Amino acid sequence: MAIRGIFFDAAGVFYYRPEPTDQYVSTLLKARGPSTELSAEDRVRQKALRSQADSGHLSPDDYWDQVLLMHGVADPEERSALVGKINDYSNHVLPIPGGREALAGLRERGFVLGVVTDTMYPLVWKMRWLDQMGVAEFMDVIACSTVLGVHKPDPAIYLDALQQAHLTPSESAFVGHDAGELEGAREAGMATVAVNYDPGARADYYARSLLDLLNVPIFKKVAPTKKVEEMNHDIEVIFIDVGNTLRVLVEDEPYQAQARKQIATLVGTQESPESFCARLDERYKVYRKWAFETLIEASEKELWTRWMLPDWPPDQIAPLAGELTFLYRQTMGRRFAQPGAKQVVVELIKRGYRLGILSNTITEREIPQWLEQDGLSQYFPTVVLSSIFGRRKPGPEIYWEAARRARVDPARAAYVADNPSRDVPGSRRAGFGMVILLLEPAELTKKDLTGDNKPDLVIHRLDELLDVFPARGSA
Repeated sequence: MAIRGIFFDAAGVFYYRPEPTDQYVSTLLKARGPSTELSAEDRVRQKALRSQADSGHLSPDDYWDQVLLMHGVADPEERSALVGKINDYSNHVLPIPGGREALAGLRERGFVLGVVTDTMYPLVWKMRWLDQMGVAEFMDVIACSTVLGVHKPDPAIYLDALQQAHLTPSESAFVGHDAGELEGAREAGMATVAVNYDPGARADYYARSLLDLLNVPIFKKVAPTKKVEEMNHDIEVIFIDVGNTLRVLVEDEPYQAQARKQIATLVGTQESPESFCARLDERYKVYRKWAFETLIEASEKELWTRWMLPDWPPDQIAPLAGELTFLYRQTMGRRFAQPGAKQVVVELIKRGYRLGILSNTITEREIPQWLEQDGLSQYFPTVVLSSIFGRRKPGPEIYWEAARRARVDPARAAYVADNPSRDVPGSRRAGFGMVILLLEPAELTKKDLTGDNKPDLVIHRLDELLDVFPARGSA
């Protein structure tokens, strides 16, 4: 049976927050000093409390009050002040690009549109957030967990939306990002479409962005409009990674040994530079594992005081963090621009493209300094580094931030990078119009370029970008 109604999740589909609210709460607790770590039993209890809050059986203020109490915040007045900050933060939502345009296109094709949403907050808050995103006006149906008393993935909340719309499950599709919620819709008998989706999420169809929903087969009542085709293919901004893309790393042992010596001198250790830096390398591996798992990048100060030198006085180490990061990267080797990099950059600018830097890195100053020293900074007005932004690829947030700063729709942005498993899925989830990998031929046999890791194009030299991007407006 043909699809007549499309029902969306809200958070993670139409909007996001700079960081998850739970992470924000952790930051608040950390700022006030030592707090109680939750036991396994407490974590189970918190999950149960959240379920009650999402079902409307516990107010948001009461939920956060009990969570803060579990973390050792004993003073009721302090808890009340912190709850106020959490509520204020929860109202700070940012748009995921393409929502309004996608819904306008689906409405034009005649679909009934609705939201199936879990929230602990009042429905009026949720509607205000959707209105801020420019999508509330398109919604015919709202099924909200706090109103119904049940939350996803319980089939009852999906079926309530269908009842309001007078549709059957076989006439309906759910668009979401969460693996469990997509499975709940499937159990309710709906078709499922994943967008901005979690790794491993199972769905009947997958959309690369909100605008790409217009290309999902079951949503194609009419052919894609010319405007949508242009949004997917007319690139305005090219973002380029730094490591192994704009620059290469070359081993130089005397140079690296000097950096190790400078680190030992700066810290004031009596341990040999080799032994001291070997311990730093082991700690850095632990940090990298955490960063890969959480997709969070620590600031330079947090990197050194929490991860690299936690056994040294923070007041001594924090002021040195920038220089320590600068030197630690030198212990890995020298970094040089790719052959002909500046000529390629200048030519792309002449052809009418805007350029930006988008990179995972632990350094806050070294990349901007290098751009300035090599005469490249004027060509890259947008520079987004995970060490400053705080979020890492392949999470879509850092891509959205780059697009926001460049004032470009992600569908009109291209990303040039080198890591299939990180850079391709991240670009897709963020809705970028094109992703290109720069890989040496010898590397191709070592990389998985299938499935979610498949780019639009593989090049072997940076100057091949000039074969990909003609002068804008010449096509």
